[in-house]
Amino acid sequence: MESVIEIIVVVVILAALVRGLFRIVPQGSLGLVQRFGRYRHEATPGIVLKVPLIDSVQLVSTKSVTVNLSPEPVITADNVSPVIDAYFIYQVVDAKLFAYEIQNPELAIKNIVSATLRSEVGQRKLADVMIHREQINAKLRQELDETTGVWGIRIVQASIRQVDLPKEMQQAMESQKKADANKLAAIEQAQGAKESAILESEGARQAAIARAEGEKQALVLRAEATRQTKVMEAEGEAEAITRLAQAQAQALRMVNEAVLALAEDTEHIWNDERIRTVLQLKQMDTLATIGQSPATKIVLPAELQTLGGIISAVQGLKD
Repeated sequence: MESVIEIIVVVVILAALVRGLFRIVPQGSLGLVQRFGRYRHEATPGIVLKVPLIDSVQLVSTKSVTVNLSPEPVITADNVSPVIDAYFIYQVVDAKLFAYEIQNPELAIKNIVSATLRSEVGQRKLADVMIHREQINAKLRQELDETTGVWGIRIVQASIRQVDLPKEMQQAMESQKKADANKLAAIEQAQGAKESAILESEGARQAAIARAEGEKQALVLRAEATRQTKVMEAEGEAEAITRLAQAQAQALRMVNEAVLALAEDTEHIWNDERIRTVLQLKQMDTLATIGQSPATKIVLPAELQTLGGIISAVQGLKD
């Protein structure tokens, strides 16, 4: 029984010695090897050999750490008190500085972020804070990098996550937003009505111009048609009158030639008896023609109203 106890004691002592001789540094961490509490060297991930009871290994995580800040009110340049909700992400890049240069790095970074936010927001109006949030974030990262570099810390990200306004301010902004929306809608409606009226007026003007042009063209075409009709009628009447005059002249010439032929005998010598007969027929034909005319009246001398007077007149002309 005693031998079993001795074996167990030996095993425990050996396990303690082995455990004190080796230390495992996990991935994503660095080991700070210290001898009697004094820094000796930095150990990378893996197995670290150390002297038991003399050396110690302090692990430092090199993973990125996200820290959320408690929402806190700040005062803007126009005396508005929004509540700023921010966060930052940091990473250890120098384990020795991180372990020996700063006691509580997260608290220190929180205080720097809070002070920087109060300073930057206090210099701006609320509208600038809402619009130029990225400029505040850039200033915040710059301040943190300048301060935390000596602590072996790199600021990965630092920004404002949300800006909450007081209830009264939210209601006022909602009212202003509705008023702006109504104003914009009224302006757009008025602009639309204006453009519609302009288009309608332009359409009416174009329609009136088109109608006027159409009426003008119609008048021109009607006038041209009337003119051409009159010209054609005049030309037709002139041609008809010309042809009638030519026909009448031809007929008159033929009648005269026939009359003269009747007045001559077979030897082409005028015969008194034939002349009297021809003149009597010509007198009867002339009087019939004159009687048919509604506007022309010819009064013959008394001595020419008888056939004898006509013959005497003709003979007197021959003598």
